[in-house]
Amino acid sequence: MKSLLVFSAISVLLFTACDGDSRRFPLKASELPVVEVNIHRYGKALFELDTANLQAGLKNLESEFGLFLGHELDDSSNIRQIYNFVTDTQLISIYRKTMEVYPGLKDLESQLSDAFSRYAYFFPEKKLPEVYTYVSDLYYESPVMVTDSAVVIALDIYLGSDFPLYQRLGLPHYKIRCMEPDNLPVDVMKALYFNGIAPGYKARTLLDRMIDGGKLLAYLDAVLPHTPDTLKICYTGQKLEWAQKNEANIWGFLVGNQLLYSTDYQTQSKLIQDGPFTTGFSKDSPARLGVFTGWQIVNSYIDRHPEVSLKQLMKMTDSQKILQESGYKP
Repeated sequence: MKSLLVFSAISVLLFTACDGDSRRFPLKASELPVVEVNIHRYGKALFELDTANLQAGLKNLESEFGLFLGHELDDSSNIRQIYNFVTDTQLISIYRKTMEVYPGLKDLESQLSDAFSRYAYFFPEKKLPEVYTYVSDLYYESPVMVTDSAVVIALDIYLGSDFPLYQRLGLPHYKIRCMEPDNLPVDVMKALYFNGIAPGYKARTLLDRMIDGGKLLAYLDAVLPHTPDTLKICYTGQKLEWAQKNEANIWGFLVGNQLLYSTDYQTQSKLIQDGPFTTGFSKDSPARLGVFTGWQIVNSYIDRHPEVSLKQLMKMTDSQKILQESGYKP
């Protein structure tokens, strides 16, 4: 990564002297590495090419954007495919909307610089990736992709919930609501988590999956301390408030119905997967109440075990032990 990754007194100017904003994993500003993220805008570079001289233009981009272009720019069929892409009227419209929403990426670079700095602090052995953006033709299934050396962001999946083409895709409202620019840094850090931080074991019980979800959100708390909880878990303010007010009832439901150790996929899915609400609860409830509860259990564990680092927590695979030692009692 062409980034500055050094320990420097400059960090004192960028972060508070005692960074209590990391909540349960406090850190010292003087220990934070300074990371400068410079985003490579492939989508902008591609759509600004002269289509009358496309092959030459693409070859000029090859050194920076070889990740996208490969090494087949002398293949006429490949050039034709790219030509069809950049001259497609709908894609041109999507690109123009992308430039309207993201005329520049300084704010995003700043947010990712801060998040990557914290990521490097907690996981210094991890290599920081280069960051690229592109226009995906609404590839919503994978809005952020990660390789060993790169993060690739489809900017056209974060154009705002009022972007009309999202509804034409047939996406449900609860998913479209999370396609805002503010959701983008969260999704980037989630992608990094699943690419190399998440423990590599097979969850069996509902409790396993609850704790897995809770650990992801605890990680997001640490690397995105200024990001509202509503964005990290993708709830509206009202949905989050409902979950907080009903936390004891949710726990009582899980325990009373002996669901924590269920290995039934359908039972787990109702409490873990996304949707308009959680089946078995009021339609005012948010989805994924199992994940919300797992978050509270993990937070309770962290509060009781301040000696456990974030890296150590991520490596823990015994969900029963985490529950028992959390003392969780909503």
